[in-house]
Amino acid sequence: MRVPSVRSAPSGPTAPWLWVAVGLCAVALLVGVLAADADGLLETPASWWRPVATLPLHAVLLLAWWQLGPRWRRPLVTAALWSLPMLFALPMHSRDAYAYGAAGWLVNQGRDPYTTPIGQAGEPGLLVGVHWHETTSVYPGLSLDLFGWLSRLTDADLYWTTVALRLPNVAALVILALVLPRLARRFGVDERLVLWAGLLNPIMLVQWVGGVHNDALMVALGVAAFLAVTDLGWRGWRGLVVAGVLLGLAMGIKQSAALFGLGVVAVAWSLRYPRVAGWWRLAAVAVVPGSVTVATFVLTSLGHGFGWSNDTAGSPIEATSNAPLSWLASFLRYREIVSEEVANGSVGLLSTMLIIVGVILAWVKFGPKGDARGRPWVFAAAVVAVFCLAAPALQPWYLTWLLPLYPFVRVGPRWHRWWQVAVAAFALLPALQDLLPPYVSMLIVGVPLLLLWRLMVRRDVSPLPA
Repeated sequence: MRVPSVRSAPSGPTAPWLWVAVGLCAVALLVGVLAADADGLLETPASWWRPVATLPLHAVLLLAWWQLGPRWRRPLVTAALWSLPMLFALPMHSRDAYAYGAAGWLVNQGRDPYTTPIGQAGEPGLLVGVHWHETTSVYPGLSLDLFGWLSRLTDADLYWTTVALRLPNVAALVILALVLPRLARRFGVDERLVLWAGLLNPIMLVQWVGGVHNDALMVALGVAAFLAVTDLGWRGWRGLVVAGVLLGLAMGIKQSAALFGLGVVAVAWSLRYPRVAGWWRLAAVAVVPGSVTVATFVLTSLGHGFGWSNDTAGSPIEATSNAPLSWLASFLRYREIVSEEVANGSVGLLSTMLIIVGVILAWVKFGPKGDARGRPWVFAAAVVAVFCLAAPALQPWYLTWLLPLYPFVRVGPRWHRWWQVAVAAFALLPALQDLLPPYVSMLIVGVPLLLLWRLMVRRDVSPLPA
C-alpha cells in the first residue's frame, strides 16, 4: 500500500539574512510604536491606532521567523539581534515588570511584600497595574531576593529597574542556548530545530525580553533539569539529585515550575529502566528528585517565608485572560450572580479538579508505569498543556513553558499543524489585547488561523520536519 507523503518544512531558508533584517526592523518599529503611545511610565489605555500599527509588525516578525525555518544555521545570532532593540524598551504588552520592581523596593526597605500591598511601594508602587495595586506579592522567596538585588543595583530608578529586570531573562536565553542543543543530541533531535522552535520563536523573545516576565528563568532551569536527569553517574542517582536542585531553584522563581517535575521523572524513568523494573523503582526515581526539589524550595524560601499563599496575594483569576475559566469567573462577578469571593473560589476549585483529572489521564495514556516506560516527552508536554488549558488564567507568555519541550515530542503532522496555529495565535494576541478583551482578540485572530489550519490540512503540509 502506498503511504501518502506529507510536505514538510523547506530544507533551508531563501535569502536568510534578508529575513533576519526584516525581523529586526519589525522589532525596532514595534518598540518605537509602543513608546510613542506611552504616557511616560504610567498606566494609560492604549490608543485606537496602537494595535493597528503593532499587529502587522508582530505578523511580520512571525513571518520572518517562519521563513528562516528549522534549518536556519544561525538561530542564536538571530535571537541576539532581534532581542537587542527590546533590551531598553518599556515593558511590552504587560506591566508585570513594575510589580517586580515594587516588590524589590519593599524588600530593600525592610518591608514584607507578603503583608504590604505592592501599590504602597513608594514611587515604584505608582506604576503597578490596577489589578494588583492593592494585593501583596505572589512570588516565592528567590524571586523576591532577585527583585530586591536588581532594585538595589539601580537605586530603585523607575526606568532602569525594568531594564535590569531583563538581565535574568537574558541569562535564561543563554541557559536555553546551552541546554537545548545538548538535550537534542541526547535524544536524536535536530539541534537547529529545537533552537528555532524553542528559543528563536517570537513568543519567547517578545515575552521574555520585551515583556520582562520572570517565567523565563523558571523555564530555563526547568529545561536544564531535563538535561541533568540524563546524567546516569553514581549508578543513576547523580542526575536525579541535580535535577531536583534545579527544579527547586525554578520553583523559587515561580511555583509553576513544579509542572516540569512530572516530566523529569518520566524522562528519568525511561532512561534508567528501559525494561520492566517494578513499581518500587519508579517510586524511587520519583521520590529522590521530588524530595530534593522540596528541600531546595524550602531553603530558598526561608528568608521570606511562604506568604505568597496569603489571602491578600494577587490572584490571576482576578483579571480576564485567554483562559475560558477566567471568562466564567468574570461573567459570575460582573453579572453579580454570586459574590466575587464565591466566583473566584468556585472557578478556582473547578480548575484544580480539571487539572488533576487531566494529569491523571495523561499519565494513564503516556506516563511511566511499573512495567512500561510510556512516552515521556509526550507526557511532559501534556502536563504543561493541561495546566495551561484548565488553569483559571492563561496569558500569552504561558506558552513559553511548553515551546522548548515541544520539539522533543515525536508526533505527526496533525499535531504540528495545531502547534503552528497556537504559536501564530499567541504571537499576535498581545497586540490586540493592549486594547481589546481577550475573548474578542481570540476571535479576531482565530478565524484567519482556522483557515490557515484548513489550508495546511488540504495541502498535507507539516510545519515541522517529520
